[in-house]
Amino acid sequence: MRKRSFVLALLWVVAGCARNAGPPAIELGVECATCGMEVSDLRFACERSTAQGWRVYDSIECLLRDDAAGESVLADYDAKSLHLSDDLWVIHGSFPSPMGGGYAAFVSRATADSVAARTTSVVGRLEHFRHEEGSRP
Repeated sequence: MRKRSFVLALLWVVAGCARNAGPPAIELGVECATCGMEVSDLRFACERSTAQGWRVYDSIECLLRDDAAGESVLADYDAKSLHLSDDLWVIHGSFPSPMGGGYAAFVSRATADSVAARTTSVVGRLEHFRHEEGSRP
């Protein structure tokens, strides 16, 4: 009986320490960590993991303006599903977004290229645009 109690207690401790498999879902109405506006369109919502938890943004441009370090996840524009930023293709240009910065993310490179061609946008990975935003005055 004592051994069984120990095993159950150990499992309880391990389960309590286990990390969540991924970022929490973003809900409409949550306040953006950069600009304070509410998330109103999940196609543009994104978040970043920090030591204090997940920071939510209403748009990719707000995430780029925030200098917090951490893993970034963006929403695929079409599916509204969250993915690691390294797995997505980001467009930037004449594309309507919540803050007017013209950013959107896509899982498919072909889709990103197609949308970019129609909207005079550039396609790249988030890291490319992070450096671009960082060089602006």
